[in-house]
Amino acid sequence: MTSNLAGEPSNQVSNNTAFQETDTNFKQPLGNSSQGLIVINHLYQIIGWNPAATHFTGYNREDIMGSSILDLLFSAQDKTAFKADFERLANQVENSEDYYESTADILTQSGRPETVILQWNRMELVGVYIFNICISNLSESHNLLSSLHDKELELARKEKELAKLTSSNQQLESFAYVASHDLKEPLRSIGNFTQLLGKRLETKLDDTDKEFFGFVTSGVKNMNSLIEDLLTYSRVNSGKNEVMAIHPADSLSIVINSLNQRIVETDAQIDIKDLPETIIGNPTKIKQLFQNLIANAIKFQNPALRPVITVTGREEKHQWVFSISDNGIGIKEEYYQKVFGIFTKLHHKSVYPGSGIGLSVCQRIVEQHDGKIWVDSVFGKGTNFHFSIAKTLCTS
Repeated sequence: MTSNLAGEPSNQVSNNTAFQETDTNFKQPLGNSSQGLIVINHLYQIIGWNPAATHFTGYNREDIMGSSILDLLFSAQDKTAFKADFERLANQVENSEDYYESTADILTQSGRPETVILQWNRMELVGVYIFNICISNLSESHNLLSSLHDKELELARKEKELAKLTSSNQQLESFAYVASHDLKEPLRSIGNFTQLLGKRLETKLDDTDKEFFGFVTSGVKNMNSLIEDLLTYSRVNSGKNEVMAIHPADSLSIVINSLNQRIVETDAQIDIKDLPETIIGNPTKIKQLFQNLIANAIKFQNPALRPVITVTGREEKHQWVFSISDNGIGIKEEYYQKVFGIFTKLHHKSVYPGSGIGLSVCQRIVEQHDGKIWVDSVFGKGTNFHFSIAKTLCTS
């Protein structure tokens, strides 16, 4: 062996001293490791051994310490390859971080060979070069690689399904927009001609005929309202979510002004408290979000009470949370999730008109702002809608 295995001969410590000091320094960290770890000196002697190494080989620490690691190798070919790797590490450049990995058959205590992976490098301790060797089971590594490969395939399959679903949703949204847009004109024509026909035949129609004409006119109005709502939902989904710094108080001022007629008609009281000065969001969609929730609070009022609606905001670590509370008719707990479904209505349109798309639009807007929307309510006493807006969004 070359003299650089343990420094200049005059600086070497005795084998026994090196053995004792190395064993003392490595006993604790080796014992805590989940990997099979063996430490050898420049004479191939085993001077460090952890419990996991016993698991891989079957040999106890007391029986193996001081033995040659070459005795663990099953074949002459494995021993020759091991010595070649050892020579390269022993003669590497000072402070080099060369690292070797190979497979070898070791002779276990049971007498049968076991193929393992050896990963090892060189380090210096108390003036002597020593060599750390990690042992891992080849079949376990193959099983792990196979498992990772299976998971990669499963992930790729799910990504492909998600891409198909996203494409399908985009096509559906495009269809909804085009279909809704194209239906408006013929529907308008039906409504206009129905009214003209009704006026021309007004003196010739009996009560039953007039009732039938009323059904047609009402149906056209309902269909037109449904188409308008469907277009609104399509625009929310397909429109770009360009965001910027906005002031919630300004957005609410515009919303309240647009709802002024309903507020006056119902004598509603709107209280706004503790809003953040600035948030990041899409100005148009944030206004639509507030408008839908406040309009709902006015709409589903308790006939016996003056509507009182409170809008508040609070800051959390990564988001802003807003609440719109009212003293209206409330929502039963079993409908908390259902109310966000598209075209979902809990009441007959003769009592509370509308298509039931407003809260679906709210949910979509909140999702586009990396937030969530939820509701809690006391049935018959009022409802609280809460939604969050992420503090950090991509601006464009």
